[in-house]
Amino acid sequence: MAWSEPKTDWKPNDFFNIQDYNRIKGNLNEIRQLALTLWPEFYFEDMGEDKTYEDYSFYADEMNRFEANVEHICQGTFPFTVGERMTFYDNTPFIGWQELNRLEEACRLMYSNLKSREEGRKMLAFTLNGGLFG
Repeated sequence: MAWSEPKTDWKPNDFFNIQDYNRIKGNLNEIRQLALTLWPEFYFEDMGEDKTYEDYSFYADEMNRFEANVEHICQGTFPFTVGERMTFYDNTPFIGWQELNRLEEACRLMYSNLKSREEGRKMLAFTLNGGLFG
């Protein structure tokens, strides 16, 4: 999955759906892949397959994996300022709009920073064995 622009303007009456879930999950996976081009392997929790309308439900442990993976990326790369990690529990209120804004803004911050680092790497182009240097 490729990077998808995060939704960072959640409002109190917005509804969280499978496209939102899959976007956040996909973006975290994309950020990890980008990070691994610059840093060594680090721990990252598997978030499973994309959701479909047949399994349309969300669980506390899935939201906790999102939160944990933001933290794992920060520990494995750079200590980005992404706000305070939340923990969700079964049979308690679902993730709120403010937390969704924090989570998606954290993804945007990490991605744009890592992308800048990747694009800003100095590369020396040369050919060994008597070729031209450029």
